[in-house]
Amino acid sequence: MFNIAILGFGVIGNGVYEVIEENKERISAVFGSSVGYTRDTSIRIKHILDKREFLGHPLERRITNDFNKILSDSSVSVVVETLGGTSPAFEFSKAALEAGKSVVTSNKEVVDKYGDILLETADKHGVSYLYEASVGGGIPIIGPLESCFYSNKITRIAGILNGTTNYILSRMKEAGISLEDALSEAKGMGYTEANPHSDLAGLDSARKLGILAGIAFNRYIPHEKITFVEGIMNVKQEDFELAAKLGYNIKLLAVAELIDRRAKLLVAPHLVKKGSLLSAVNGVFNAVSITGSTLGEVVFYGQGAGSMPTASAVVNVVITIFKFKPKAICRQNLEDGFLLSESEFGDVPLTLSNGSSYRVL
Repeated sequence: MFNIAILGFGVIGNGVYEVIEENKERISAVFGSSVGYTRDTSIRIKHILDKREFLGHPLERRITNDFNKILSDSSVSVVVETLGGTSPAFEFSKAALEAGKSVVTSNKEVVDKYGDILLETADKHGVSYLYEASVGGGIPIIGPLESCFYSNKITRIAGILNGTTNYILSRMKEAGISLEDALSEAKGMGYTEANPHSDLAGLDSARKLGILAGIAFNRYIPHEKITFVEGIMNVKQEDFELAAKLGYNIKLLAVAELIDRRAKLLVAPHLVKKGSLLSAVNGVFNAVSITGSTLGEVVFYGQGAGSMPTASAVVNVVITIFKFKPKAICRQNLEDGFLLSESEFGDVPLTLSNGSSYRVL
């Protein structure tokens, strides 16, 4: 039996429990057949850290508000961090790594701000710090980016990385409604955070772009270093009709491009050619296009948010740790001059007849 602990029992934490419960026979069978175990190969949630009580829940007796209880339990080898925010998520993750426990997280804020420290801590203590679920929800993008492009130099990443804004833009185009009405609709559907500013301002996409570009270009790239970040608040409903007449759709894209050993990084609404793969991504779905020097373009597509897709990604990573014990992959610090300034981008925005201006992919 493999024991894990979950930090935070909200939407994602409870989703992890549900995924393990619904698939426990398959998980056990995969372990047994792939690594030849004859003993119990199930995953057991031994502890759950949460301040709240969950009376009547099947795991009620395993819920604690004492993190040290988890830290001191030598039978727990993997800690799943789903707390959200940066504190105490960072402090708890670092302490777990220092105690010889691998950490799996869906928390993009911690990865963005403290990923370098946590990866170095994991490396120092011979454990794993994995964050597949921090970008793209259930889309397997980080693992392939780290391990499937060895023979390629990544030259460009372009993606729709935020399901909330993609839903809003899709509804503005399809239903002919205003941004405000589309946002209200998204809130009613449960597609937004309580405060959607991070989504609407492009900050959520920027954090995810920094993580992906950091892997592709072997640098630590916190989102504050990304040259240009613009959200969707200035997108007008009439822009969609004007863009359509020119053969374009409007999407909020996160773009990282390698240009002569330097990188262009930006998040902004773009005009995307109709008929292209990214142009056809609608609703809360995400898509990431990766271009390699020899492979060409590969596109990853799927649900980018939601408790079950994200929880599925978390559980897959937990299984990966138990099966393969992957090492932490550290990256070099971001040097001055590596990122192009906006004046060096070299692109010319296209101005629509109403004066709205967009970059073009």
